[in-house]
Amino acid sequence: MRRLVLLALGLLGLTPAQSVPALPVPPLRAVGSVPPWVPDLPFRALAPADSFHELYAGRADLVLGSLPPPAPPAGLRPALNVPVGVYAVAVAYRLPGVQLHLDVPTLCRLLAGQLPTWDHPALAQLNPGVQLPALPVLVSARVARNGVSYAVASACVAARIWPYAQLKSNWSSGAAFTRAALGAQRTDLNIPGSVAVFTLHDVPPGAQVALLRAVGGQDLPPRSVLGLSGPPPTSPAQVLPLPDVPGSYPLRGLVWASVMREQRYRSRTLAQAQALRALLDRLRGTDGPSVAGLPPALWTRVPLQYGGEPLPPP
Repeated sequence: MRRLVLLALGLLGLTPAQSVPALPVPPLRAVGSVPPWVPDLPFRALAPADSFHELYAGRADLVLGSLPPPAPPAGLRPALNVPVGVYAVAVAYRLPGVQLHLDVPTLCRLLAGQLPTWDHPALAQLNPGVQLPALPVLVSARVARNGVSYAVASACVAARIWPYAQLKSNWSSGAAFTRAALGAQRTDLNIPGSVAVFTLHDVPPGAQVALLRAVGGQDLPPRSVLGLSGPPPTSPAQVLPLPDVPGSYPLRGLVWASVMREQRYRSRTLAQAQALRALLDRLRGTDGPSVAGLPPALWTRVPLQYGGEPLPPP
């Protein structure tokens, strides 16, 4: 065997003291509903079900999304879900001349249809000295599953205004308009009295954005910040607690990276698995235009495996 190795090294022009150059690691491939906020990561936008189909088929390395994942195919273990980012949810509305102030409990009642007009006493209490119009509250909601609706439902469940059964990625019980597409929902914001929730990137041009009350009493514009003194949830199906750090914008959702726990599959190399772990750290350590990373002190351990053993360091 040693003679064969020496012969192979000779054919490559190497001496036994030299090593064969490492092969380059193929670029990692991401799919999902949330575009990556780190550079140089190939990405394809896909619906959640299609994204996980690509992951389980070995054609994608990770899924970036903001919803609980579908069940895996029969015989496969569920993907490992890692929180890697946080995004703010903006409350957009159309009340000309009014800068609206809200807190999370009142917002939840508003979206559930419990405050029928904008001059309701609960809204007037949060907006002293403001002449609120007697317009009907026109909630626009999306009936298609989406991460923004899920983030709002999580906040309303955490605030104990909505029951746990309402932890859904689409809700419309208090809505005047139910839309299947984001574009139609954005158009609704042209109507006086309308209100809807969006990511910062999707707020329609010219729409007004409410200030939300944070721990400590400040009324804040949307900002992507976790605002927790303890670790975030370990599963997308869990409720994200309301912030407990003063000065943190209270309405936000998590971005999750879903990967295969066992990385030795479909000819994947150890170097590819290690590059994936490094990418997860890069995502949760980087801030983007509308998504922020997570505080390093709150990072959770990522229990990747290779060949049934814990993934070793590079």
